[in-house]
Amino acid sequence: MKYRYQSGFVIYEVVLERRGESYRVTIDGQVYDVEVLNAETGALSLRLSDPTGSVRSHVVYWAAEGGVKWLSSHGCTYRLERPTPRRSRSARGAAPEDSLRAPMPARVRAVQVAEGDAVEAGQTLLLLEAMKMEIRLQAPRAGRVARLLASTGETVEREQVLVELESEQ
Repeated sequence: MKYRYQSGFVIYEVVLERRGESYRVTIDGQVYDVEVLNAETGALSLRLSDPTGSVRSHVVYWAAEGGVKWLSSHGCTYRLERPTPRRSRSARGAAPEDSLRAPMPARVRAVQVAEGDAVEAGQTLLLLEAMKMEIRLQAPRAGRVARLLASTGETVEREQVLVELESEQ
């Protein structure tokens, strides 16, 4: 099963594979072998083997709401959700996974690119402001701004597409 979670403004891909009585979990290329020692409603006792070969026991608390799984470990809570199926490319060539979306309702403080601009991975494209916090939306990869769908001063909703990227040719 494939999932994704967001930590800060970085989205991680998680692949969960059942292997007999245990699991193999791959998080952004890092492979972990996981054995369930005890499963109760809302809690899992696990034995983890990480890429360095170290083994440790761990308790993870969990809850499910619809198709979303919530995991809590060491004071951090993670929201796992299944990725949306790929949709066809738009006429201008930007696939949904090439879109930058607002992580929460916010106001656009600054737009730092224009349509047609070449961008580098990690480059800040927009600055948002929400709850007195500055949120930097950065390019997930190098490419070109295909569409700019936000302007300075505009209020945006959670998950609203703000920028679409396309590959440079």
